[in-house]
Amino acid sequence: MAPLTYQTALVTGASSGIGASIVRALTQQGVTVYALARREDRLTALAAETGCTPIVLDLCDSDALYDRLSGLDVDILVSNAGMGIGYTTLCETTRQDIECTINTNLIAAMQLINAIVPGMVARGKGHILHIGSIAGLYPLFSSVYGASKGGIHLLCQNLRLELKGTPIRCTEICPARVDTEFFDVAYKDPDTVKKIKTEIDLLKPQDIADAALYALSAPPHVNIGLIEITPTEQMAGGLVTYPLNSAK
Repeated sequence: MAPLTYQTALVTGASSGIGASIVRALTQQGVTVYALARREDRLTALAAETGCTPIVLDLCDSDALYDRLSGLDVDILVSNAGMGIGYTTLCETTRQDIECTINTNLIAAMQLINAIVPGMVARGKGHILHIGSIAGLYPLFSSVYGASKGGIHLLCQNLRLELKGTPIRCTEICPARVDTEFFDVAYKDPDTVKKIKTEIDLLKPQDIADAALYALSAPPHVNIGLIEITPTEQMAGGLVTYPLNSAK
């Protein structure tokens, strides 16, 4: 893997899981990293470990987002913050869970681009890396979460067109199951969480960080647009059939 040519990065959702692993990977490459999340204690510990600069911020607070981040001079934007609240059927979820998931996973990601990327364009250097999901590429029985990640997928595709003529690169990484806190939040039943985390050998956050470094280290004329990464034992697709009266 070639050395990174970037010097600075902003990583959101950095307090645990994939975000924390990407912070570690980038700082080990000598990149100056701003690590953003809501949990100050976790960020403080990560800063002590890696030397990153913590930013305590709730991305759903759009006023605070623009106040703190507009004009931030970074070469890499890793838009990783996300959640699976309302990770059930759309008919069974709540209004609050819909708003929380869409605001965090999609709207905040768009506002981050609006706040950060104009500076990249002006400086003629930058890479936008979104952590999407295979739920944004395939039907996986969660309309709210799937819609938020499907939006990220098309956001990345359209952003590539909008940035035509600039050297700014865009990458979307779409993982399947990763061993993080995601499922602890998405499911209230601990037995369900245990089953999801133990029935197959899950991806590790470091696997996603490695994929991120691969995309970021590509030569300037190469854009790694989409990486789909799954556990060997997990795959998407297949046909589901059922009788029409099964819902009664």
